[in-house]
Amino acid sequence: MDFEIPQDIREKLAELDDFIERDIKPLEQQDDNIRFFDQRREWARTDFENDGTPRPEWEALLREMKRRADAAGHLRFGLPKDLGGQDGSNLAMAVIREHLAAKGLGLHNDLQNESSM
Repeated sequence: MDFEIPQDIREKLAELDDFIERDIKPLEQQDDNIRFFDQRREWARTDFENDGTPRPEWEALLREMKRRADAAGHLRFGLPKDLGGQDGSNLAMAVIREHLAAKGLGLHNDLQNESSM
C-alpha cells in the first residue's frame, strides 16, 4: 500500500500552516485570548453562573476564527464547489484533521468542541 501523502495535499498543508501563522496565531495571542487554551480554559470558556453555557467571548472568538478561515477559502474546503468549497477529498480532510490535531491545542483546531478552521 502507498501511504505517501499526495503532493496537492502536502501543498494544502503548507498553505494552512502559513495561514495559521499569519492570521490565526496572532488572533489567539491578541488581548488575553490565550486564556481559552491554557490552564484557565474551562473557566474562560464556560459560564458556570448561566447553566454552563459557553461564554459569549469564547463564541465570538470562534466566530472570528471561522470568518477569517472562510474569507481565506479554508473553512469550506471539503464542500462541493457549488457550495463554495474546493471539492476536498475525504483523504485530504483526514490528513488535514490529523495535521491540525498534531499541532496541539489552539484556535486553529480544538478537539474538545470540534472547532477547526
